[in-house]
Amino acid sequence: MAEKAMVSCQIPQDWKAKIEHLAAERKKEPSQIIYEALAQYLGEDVNSNDSRLNALEAEVTTLRGSISQLELIVKELQQRSHVVSTSSNSSAASVGISPIQSVQPFADEDFIEDEPDEILIDFLPPEER
Repeated sequence: MAEKAMVSCQIPQDWKAKIEHLAAERKKEPSQIIYEALAQYLGEDVNSNDSRLNALEAEVTTLRGSISQLELIVKELQQRSHVVSTSSNSSAASVGISPIQSVQPFADEDFIEDEPDEILIDFLPPEER
C-alpha cells in the first residue's frame, strides 16, 4: 500500500456542512468523503463500497446493452423497409406504372366551382328536395 500524506486546506463553512451531511448520509467519516472526491477528481480508482455508484454503473451497463439491441432492431427494420420499397417499385415497373405519377392541375377555364348546396341537393331523393 502506498504511503499516505496529510493534506490540509481551508474551505468555506457551507462546504464543510455539505461534506458532513454527505458523510452522515453514507455513514462514513468526512475525511473519507474528501478522499473519494479528490480521487475521483484526479481520475484515480478508489475501492469504495458506495452502493449508489455501483448501482448506477450496473444500470449504465444494462442500458448500453439495451441500446445495442435497439440498434440491431433498427438496422433490421431499415433493411426490411428497403427490401419492401425496392420490391414494390420493381413490381410497379413491371406492370408499367411509374412510382410517382404527376397530376396536372385544372386549368382556370376548366375549373368549375360548385355551390355546396347544389351538390347536396343532387344526392337527395326527389321527395326530400
